[in-house]
Amino acid sequence: MPNAAVDPVPPAAWPTFTPVTSAAPSMPSAWSATVLLHPFSPPLSTDPKPDTPFFQLCVANIVCVQHLFLSAQIKGCDYGQWWYMITPETTELSTDNGLSWHSIDMGWSLPNNWFGAQAANASCAGASPLNWMNGNSVNWWKIPVPIPQSQLKAATWMWFDPETDAPLRMMFGNGPPLPTKGDRTQLALFQMFSFTYFPVFRALAANETPDRPTEWIDPQFEGFALGNPNGYQDFVFSGNFGMTAHMTPVNEAFNPLPTRVLYVWKPDSEYATFTDRAQSTIMNYNYNPNQPIASQEALLTGPAPSSVSPKPPYSAKGFLNTINTDGSQRCVGGAKFPFPQEPPNWLMIPGEQATIHATITNNPVVAPNNVVTVFSVLFPPAKPNYPEATYLWTWYSPIAGTDGTQSRPVTFMQSQSGVGVGTSLALADYFYHQNFSAPIDPANFVVPDACANV
Repeated sequence: MPNAAVDPVPPAAWPTFTPVTSAAPSMPSAWSATVLLHPFSPPLSTDPKPDTPFFQLCVANIVCVQHLFLSAQIKGCDYGQWWYMITPETTELSTDNGLSWHSIDMGWSLPNNWFGAQAANASCAGASPLNWMNGNSVNWWKIPVPIPQSQLKAATWMWFDPETDAPLRMMFGNGPPLPTKGDRTQLALFQMFSFTYFPVFRALAANETPDRPTEWIDPQFEGFALGNPNGYQDFVFSGNFGMTAHMTPVNEAFNPLPTRVLYVWKPDSEYATFTDRAQSTIMNYNYNPNQPIASQEALLTGPAPSSVSPKPPYSAKGFLNTINTDGSQRCVGGAKFPFPQEPPNWLMIPGEQATIHATITNNPVVAPNNVVTVFSVLFPPAKPNYPEATYLWTWYSPIAGTDGTQSRPVTFMQSQSGVGVGTSLALADYFYHQNFSAPIDPANFVVPDACANV
């Protein structure tokens, strides 16, 4: 690890967890919610407008009464609306606002708990705020998900308010058996989407228990707007900043990793050596006591300008150095870690197809006192279910008075991240963020001895 004396991010800025000893949250006998649903992937090019909501950002009204029904009125942010009614016997679907219904096999079962068939094996990593926007701690719960023909288990993560047990967010690390058909052992409906926020949730008292809904109501929540009505531009990284995050894996064997990131990208005219374009990401395994790892550093370097010749050693490289609790180190690079540093304008690289799907303004639950832009970026496919592309979802908060190019990161989530690939990191929730006026000490980007010959 670099000398803390030259690291511009103060130790107190690293996020932490506090222990949670309370019981797992139970699902209320009756509840209602409005949710924002992020899909695993866009539709296939051969079927660009499928008759299903599972390939676009959606907003949904949910009403659930245990043992009776779960009603999900889903409105696509691009097109269409679907009303699913799950009962103990069947699932019905209406696409005409409830005028007509037909039975459909979605592979779901009517839920009576949040964690599905793995409820007894759910565990809590601890309590921490979700990110920098709200200082209130929430409980981070993890559910193991068996993977067919594998000894590994994926992780579904759910975040709950410790005072009310209300769900705030869900991340399904491993998608359903098919993109359009679920698994009866997992939470109905939500499992079809990679990432879900709950800006509205109410546990209903016994005297509020509703009858089965008969009227379609357009789902909406405070501060939500489709598309990009404010005309925000794609964000661009500063060339000299530091930040901290919780990095959350979708491999059930791991808990989140408190993480520090330093990033420097000097312009062509100032480039002299590989440390002038570099990113150092240090991940601590404080909350993974069953792992032999103490920390890892991912060191990524950017390409030298075309005017620089010969290219300096280590430019446009990636290294992952693992420091074990016994002090030993192991480094991978090259073809085993082919991840050079992304440039500040990485959203604008051809093929990324960055899109602002929605903005959220001052929602008291998911964007208090801030504006959030909900971006998608195309990421590599995950075969066989998502053979063309998957989504990276990232939320950014434009700095007040700017056009969005100056924005602060809120969260970053990779759909269908590979379980068993490294630590299977899929989610970053950001805390400290600072653009530095003084240059970052290059000593923070020195290639570790263990990586010198990989």
